[in-house]
Amino acid sequence: MSGGIKALNAELPRIRFQPRHLLRASLVSILLVAVFQLQPTTTALQQVQARGELIVTGISGPTTFYQTSNGARGLQYELARLFAEDLGVKLTLRDAGNTDGVLTAIRHNQTDIAISGLASDDTRLTRLRTASPYMAVSEQLVQRLDRPLLPTFDAIGAARIGVIAGSSEAQRLKSLTRWRSDIQVIEFEGMDPLALLEQVERGELDYAALTSSEFDARRALFPNVGVSLNLQDYSELAWAFLKTTDKSLYTSAQAFLARKQEDGTLGKLVAFYSQGNTFDPYAVRSFQRDIAQRLPRYQQLFEKNARKHGMDWHLLAAIAYQESRWEPSAVSPTGVQGLMMLTNDTASFMGVEDRTNVPQSIRGGAAYYKMIVDNLADVPEPDRTWMALAAYNMGPGHIERARNRAFKAGTDGNKWLVVSHHLRAMAYDARRQGRNIPVGQALHYVQQVRRYYDALLLTTAGNDHRVAMNDIGRPVQ
Repeated sequence: MSGGIKALNAELPRIRFQPRHLLRASLVSILLVAVFQLQPTTTALQQVQARGELIVTGISGPTTFYQTSNGARGLQYELARLFAEDLGVKLTLRDAGNTDGVLTAIRHNQTDIAISGLASDDTRLTRLRTASPYMAVSEQLVQRLDRPLLPTFDAIGAARIGVIAGSSEAQRLKSLTRWRSDIQVIEFEGMDPLALLEQVERGELDYAALTSSEFDARRALFPNVGVSLNLQDYSELAWAFLKTTDKSLYTSAQAFLARKQEDGTLGKLVAFYSQGNTFDPYAVRSFQRDIAQRLPRYQQLFEKNARKHGMDWHLLAAIAYQESRWEPSAVSPTGVQGLMMLTNDTASFMGVEDRTNVPQSIRGGAAYYKMIVDNLADVPEPDRTWMALAAYNMGPGHIERARNRAFKAGTDGNKWLVVSHHLRAMAYDARRQGRNIPVGQALHYVQQVRRYYDALLLTTAGNDHRVAMNDIGRPVQ
């Protein structure tokens, strides 16, 4: 073997470097460095615009983004979609499944924006750059309401507290219970808050820790669970960006968020996707009772008529619940009646002879809603749904006039937030002329139906609403 090496080495030619060769090499190296330094660098913002796509990664759910049969919805979907439109690119949402997955994606430059769900003061965000907060939440401890509420955290005796692993609440509990061996903090990896609340309701956990927005989004399912106390009164949630010397995308996002804060869009989105006072403990019990006792009587009719018109039956049922609480004999002060609360004119137009007849009412209501949706075919989702719901409540003519006003004003008449602004302006003009347009009622109606719809999805489908989002990289149009 050693002889072979020597023979091979003997065959290698000798190379002598002269001083002039070294000088020439040095000059070439200097020129190459200079050329590379002169090459223009592509910023993060330019990369997004060049690929024509803004990638946003988070954890899908009712407080962020989720897929329905009518397309994607959720606060983060709507906010990110507006930012993508601002940049002139399409939006791609990715579900990372858990906090670690979100953080990994942004740290490895696999996403442009991370929706971590972590409080802005969480130490895991120190290596990232966070934008201005889009909303504030409190970190809460929830419990069964048949137990005494806690005056302070120190008043907790021996207890089992469940929390989602990797969350800011988990970090907070570790700090609070450092010297409390009698408190068992159980971290659940990748668990949906829904399952965490179920364990509290069944008594398998004494408490669960989660944010106020996470609990509010699911409280309609848990009449026996309520807030015990706040672990943290004020936590800010914000988009996270990779921290580099390149601030181009971050700066653009900051400017966008500032504009949306100033023009009221951000506040309206947060309010629209909140639960408001729809599901206080008494309303939750009533809603759950109606789901158990009334919904089974009509669910097949909702499913049949929704399927006929390409609707989601949960949405049709939510409309009916807002209209009548699924009470066939319901009558309003203005004379509309039946499960779907059709006016005489609408019932006649849709071929409904008896508005109190449940099959006829559901058939007529579904067909009427479908007719409205078809007339808004040029409006993308979810704005089409919100406009269709408002039109179902106050009449299609008002929505069409508001859209026309929006377009004439140079604004986007295909956006529900824009149209709702012009509806308010129309109502103001009408009041000055001594007329009344029930705009406030219609805007409230849309929010209420959305809340009932989300609650029905969670109640009847459990975690299945997440499935459509679980493909990493699947774009949401």
